Parts: sequence; C-alpha cells; structure tokens
Amino acid sequence: MKYELNTKYSNLQPLIDDIEAYFQQSKQVLHAERNEIRVVEFEGEDYVIKSFKVPNVVNRFVYRYLRASKAKRSYLYSLRLGKKLCPEAIAYIEKYKSGLLDHSYYISRHFDYDFTIRPVFLEKDFANRVEVLEKFSEFTYQLHQKDILHRDYSPGNILIKQENSQYQFKIVDVNRMQFKILSLQDRLMNFARLMMDDETLAILIKPYAILMHESEDKLFTMTRDYRNKLTYQRELKNKLRGRK
Repeated sequence: MKYELNTKYSNLQPLIDDIEAYFQQSKQVLHAERNEIRVVEFEGEDYVIKSFKVPNVVNRFVYRYLRASKAKRSYLYSLRLGKKLCPEAIAYIEKYKSGLLDHSYYISRHFDYDFTIRPVFLEKDFANRVEVLEKFSEFTYQLHQKDILHRDYSPGNILIKQENSQYQFKIVDVNRMQFKILSLQDRLMNFARLMMDDETLAILIKPYAILMHESEDKLFTMTRDYRNKLTYQRELKNKLRGRK
C-alpha cells in the first residue's frame, strides 16, 4: 500500500490504515456508478471517500509505473487548487495486487453544499437564477485567470452553498485538470461542455464578456458553435455505438 496523508490530519491515520472497512461500513452513498463515493464519519467529523474502479490491466500497469493514478492526481490537484476552490484534500491511498494498481481512494473534507449548478441550468424558475448564473460566470472567469482548466467541467461537478446573499462555489472530480495560460478557445470550450441552452448561455456569457473586455455577441456565437459541434460529435459517437 502507498499513501500520502495531509500533515494537518495526522489523527486520521487509523482511517487510512483500515480504509476498506470504513468505506464499506458507511451507509451514506453519494454516487454509486463506475466510481463510488461515500461519506464517512470519523471522530465526529464527516469526510468524503472516493473509491476508484479497478482499472483494466494496461492502466493498472500505467498507473503503477508510468503515470500518477486518478486518486493521486485528485489529491495533488486539490492541494494545488486550495480549499477555497475545492473541498480540502486529506489523503490518497493506492493498493497493489501482483505488482499492479488495484484499489485506490481519495479522501477530502465533506463540503455541505446546497445544490449543484445543474438545477440552475434546467429550472427556469430557480430562486435567484440569474444572480446565481452571473456569480458562476464570475467564478469561472477567476478559475481561468488563475490558469486553471477543469477538463471535466460538468454541472454535477460544481457545488454551491448559499450563505445569506452570497454564493460559495467549489469544484470536485478534479483528477483531470490542466494548469496553463488559457486561450480564448480553451475558455469558451469550458463553457460549451456544460451543454446549456441558448438562453442560459446568454446569461452566463454577458458578465464573462465584460470581464474579458470582449464582445458579448462574439463570445456567445463562438461558445454556441463549440457546443453545437460537441453535441453533434456525441450524437454521432452514440449512433456508431448503437445507442439512441
């Protein structure tokens, strides 16, 4: 077993040592598909544990010897982002079998959010919808200005907590990140992948264009075109795979 534990949380060593038991005992499941996410209580505090699916044999070798595992990247990228942008990183754990990566885990502090950005996109009567969208646009601009590109910037990975009239945003599922100076295309493709409708996109683009000192119409048209291209590619891929 290999792991790294945030030195601020040395009291969590028993959790690290018996991670599988604590994970299996938890009944609070947040996500249960390819990767499973559960909330675990330890010494009166809640922590989120993400258990990554055991990769195929090729990736078991790659993640053991050639590239950082998803669990390790989640930990390192979360440390780099800092707890203002994502839930605080606690640890990553890798377990091996026959010399190759087997199970791996990432642990973070539990962020008690109120909603994700998804219902804000979908529900036109969502409370303070325009304000939330504008604040989200400003948050995205700040990420981009810090040379942060979340390559899985999807509605379910953007958590929001409302505190009076303020909104706190955090990003999760951060094992696919890039840190670089972003081109205008990089920035707008990040919005396009959110797959919002034209009305929602127009609300988001307005404050972003102001902050960028760019034409609102230009940014809207570019982002819409990127989104439409992505939609076509996804539909074609599904068609080739025999999906509807």
